[in-house]
Amino acid sequence: MRKTIVISLIVLSLIAIYQFQRPILTEESAVNKAKEYLQIINTNMKENIQTQKLPDYCVLRKDTFWNKMIGNRQWTVMIDGYGVDIQAYKGEFIQMVGPLDGVITELPN
Repeated sequence: MRKTIVISLIVLSLIAIYQFQRPILTEESAVNKAKEYLQIINTNMKENIQTQKLPDYCVLRKDTFWNKMIGNRQWTVMIDGYGVDIQAYKGEFIQMVGPLDGVITELPN
């Protein structure tokens, strides 16, 4: 009985440590992902977003202890006036904010 409790605690501790130390996308990878998402918007919505420009900024947001533990960190990349939020661990699209035109909450199919 004690062995199973000790083993369970060790396993839970290892999972918690992995969640906290899990690798995230590098800044360069986040910028490349943001450019990919902006290209999708360019092709599907007939926009003219300049994705070759250097990003105005790239910030790792929600970088608190609690967000590290639950895996809720995200990159925010600003390119040509468009802000793209990307999930920091897998690079999944969260949202895009355009200049003065609101929020696009999902990519068009």
